[in-house]
Amino acid sequence: MGKFLKDKYDGKKLALIYQDDDFGRDALAGFKQAGVTFTTAIPYASGSQSLPATGAGWISKLKAAGTEVTVLFGVSSASTAALANAYAAGYKTQWVLGSVGGDATTIAASNKAYVPLLFGAKGFSFAPAPSDSADEYVKLFQSIYASAQPTQTFDNNVVAGMSNAFLAVQAIKAAGSNLTRAGLIKTIETKGASLANPFLTPLGYSATSHIGATGYWIGTYDQTGALKPDGGKYTVYTTDSGNGPVVESSYKRPAMPAKGLPN
Repeated sequence: MGKFLKDKYDGKKLALIYQDDDFGRDALAGFKQAGVTFTTAIPYASGSQSLPATGAGWISKLKAAGTEVTVLFGVSSASTAALANAYAAGYKTQWVLGSVGGDATTIAASNKAYVPLLFGAKGFSFAPAPSDSADEYVKLFQSIYASAQPTQTFDNNVVAGMSNAFLAVQAIKAAGSNLTRAGLIKTIETKGASLANPFLTPLGYSATSHIGATGYWIGTYDQTGALKPDGGKYTVYTTDSGNGPVVESSYKRPAMPAKGLPN
């Protein structure tokens, strides 16, 4: 995210709204490492976004600072508070939402009328878009979900859940019939990075790392709340959790097993 901000919005007035706990503090550390400077930084206590005055206060501070680009590193209810109050105040900024905070389904659960407010915001994902039926995994998952849950929305949460289940089945099978916690962890550490999965970024599992996806593609939300890749294709950037550079990924995910059955 830091590289994207520097490349895309160099010279712009940047603001950050962040959840004031380990989640947000990790974001601060990452932005600092990337060399991103915010003219305004607004922390908020987890849960306080539900108070009407909180979101309104954010927008007042952003307006006073003349912010041009606002990064929100928090949960989707915080995004709802920010977007709704910005709309009510007639305030416009380029929103950049972390992958956790751009969940249109969660925002719709609060108020469906808020979903179009995502339009034009930037977002990040490591999985193929749930609307991308050209992707073999998404096509398979859509078919399964339509049969099992015909009245429910197929969204990014479903893709993430089914993807993780796909990985979990393979890991359990690879761990053998005498399944133990230690054995499963060992299997993930030694084989996890090579397991077939829908994600568009490399997996970082190893003896020294329990990190899953190691990057993102960048997109823009349309009026329905769907995140679409910029330029019409997935351009994935990856890095590590240390001091490694952010690079455009040449990763090719493993082929989907026959009939989509984890093996």
